[in-house]
Amino acid sequence: MHLEALKSERRRIFSLLKKFPGFYLVGGTALALQIGHRISVDFDLFSKKDIPKSLLPKVKRVFNELEVKVLINHSEQLSVKINETKIDFVKYKFPLILKPIEFKGVKILPVKEIAATKAFVLNYRGTLKDYIDLYFILKNKYVSLKEIKKLAEKKYKDEFNFRLFLEQLVYLEGLREEKIEFLRKKVGKKQMQEFFEKEIRKIVIK
Repeated sequence: MHLEALKSERRRIFSLLKKFPGFYLVGGTALALQIGHRISVDFDLFSKKDIPKSLLPKVKRVFNELEVKVLINHSEQLSVKINETKIDFVKYKFPLILKPIEFKGVKILPVKEIAATKAFVLNYRGTLKDYIDLYFILKNKYVSLKEIKKLAEKKYKDEFNFRLFLEQLVYLEGLREEKIEFLRKKVGKKQMQEFFEKEIRKIVIK
């Protein structure tokens, strides 16, 4: 695992996430810990169950030495800011396909399933970080486009459109710029677009 993907305070926060065993870590931070491609700045935690009213008091107890600011609090999501770090606890209706891995007591979604979730997000227009994450996943052959298709269709059923995903994958215009700290060689939009086009041609030709 790549703890260098988390800066010091976020490492401290991560070490306390084991106190929430009913949730698993997803998104860019879960990916960065596994492949070490960029610094991550927030935590997304999913559960198949409703968010209980008891979760907020527990969060305040666990992070009692830090400032806790509540952003959203209802049965499907609790979002808080711990000092400058955002944490989202989310009820997620879609099933786990692969068994989460465990690191320092925290359940983490595996890279392949993260790729499927990123593909699903692109159906609804993702962010620059989503494209960067998919670039490093595919470039380093953690998963192929065909594997992403298989996993995403299994996880999301008819709510996932593979053709739309491929169309969005090569459409990087209009993406809002974001400050991203790379741990590997920096990549730009043009480079990503050319790479994605090449990967898509491989499966179309086959």
